[in-house]
Amino acid sequence: MRLRHTYIILFLFVTLQASAQKNLLRYLASQKGSFELQLLNKETKLVSTPIGLTCTDSKHAYMVNNGQLYFQITGTGKLFKIDSTLGAIRLDNTCFEGYNFGAYSFVRNDKFYNLGGWGFWQFNSGLRYFDTTSKEWFRQPISKEVRMALHMNAVVYPDKINDLIYVVYQSYPNSYYKLQNEIQNDTVYMQCLNLKTNDWWQEPKIVNDKIFQESVIGTSSMILPGLGILTESYNHLYLINPTTQKLYEIENEIGGTIMNYVASKNGLYFYNDEKLHIYNPGLDSLVSITLSMSKFSEVAKPLYKKNTPSFTSKIKLNQLLYFIVLLLLFTISIVLFFKNKSFRKMQQTIVGSGFHKKSIEVNKQLEFSDNLTETEKSVLDILIECSKQSIPTSIDQINRALGVKNKEVTIQNKLRSDTLQMINKKFMVFASTSDTLVEREKTALDKRVYQYKINERYLNKIK
Repeated sequence: MRLRHTYIILFLFVTLQASAQKNLLRYLASQKGSFELQLLNKETKLVSTPIGLTCTDSKHAYMVNNGQLYFQITGTGKLFKIDSTLGAIRLDNTCFEGYNFGAYSFVRNDKFYNLGGWGFWQFNSGLRYFDTTSKEWFRQPISKEVRMALHMNAVVYPDKINDLIYVVYQSYPNSYYKLQNEIQNDTVYMQCLNLKTNDWWQEPKIVNDKIFQESVIGTSSMILPGLGILTESYNHLYLINPTTQKLYEIENEIGGTIMNYVASKNGLYFYNDEKLHIYNPGLDSLVSITLSMSKFSEVAKPLYKKNTPSFTSKIKLNQLLYFIVLLLLFTISIVLFFKNKSFRKMQQTIVGSGFHKKSIEVNKQLEFSDNLTETEKSVLDILIECSKQSIPTSIDQINRALGVKNKEVTIQNKLRSDTLQMINKKFMVFASTSDTLVEREKTALDKRVYQYKINERYLNKIK
């Protein structure tokens, strides 16, 4: 085993020495066709962004077409050609930005395209192409919406031979939506866009999540067009080939060597002519590793889960109609039953989960705040104060009001959740309504973090 590792290190050293003098632009100039340069670190830049052209963090997406290197500033339509002196020559006349961060930029038939992306608090699945005459981007109509953005919820694999783009993604709602629950959909889907017809698959396929779920939105996956997606899952390297719909394993030694380069997050890579090329900008060195299907062995595991027949496909039409009639009769019975109940009595006794099922009672002869504990009052006061200033209340502000700012996160979450639930439950009883007094929403910068506010309907009424 030591001899084998020594051989690999010696091989890479010799290859590095032989390639160290090979300038990246000179090498790319000899290449035919189009392909993308994949960044090991999305912050990597081969050239500096021209000053004053963008207010974003100016990440780059690099593309090669018939030996010429191009890049697009992510989140914008700004497109550049890189000359032999590493100068950036702008090709477009666009000015709008902020709508397509994480979009997939590529070249097809000598035309530049841009697919999907994130911006203005929502995903999009738009397909756009660059018109060299007007120097503007135009939309290309597609059959349906597949929300995707690289480094956020998706990995893209191009099948240039068949004019297909495979997208492996997790479904994630746009930030504009008010979610009913916090349960995240961890299902991993596969979709495919046919560039000849601009049609997506009618329905996405479900990827075997036990294999691929760990790295679907991670940066450790390597995109190797013509070979597959090399990814690490459960400490094991797999090659996913969407075209053949098969899984493969790689030889441990060469797989470990490749992933060491990935872990370094230094430079970029591209795959063509059955070779993986890894470029180090600091050294201007290009390491080439022979990598073909001979290095892989097929795994006897399905890439996709079997589709479970839908409910409507399992039953006949008359059975469905019979079920609908029964459901309608049952619904009418429930409505009539509750209509005969006292609405006030129903509202004044709410059984809350997490409070040992104690009934909640309030005195409507008092002000609402007089029915709260001192802790609940302190939280309500800060919520009202912020809401009247039209600003949300942060988790940190509520934790301070509760006096748990320096406690463990689990304790903070439990006490904060219990307090806000109790305020809402008491309010529902007090106001005889199903509305909540305290509302929450996701922050614009981080969709995993919540902020709170008072329901505008009751802001000037509650005391």
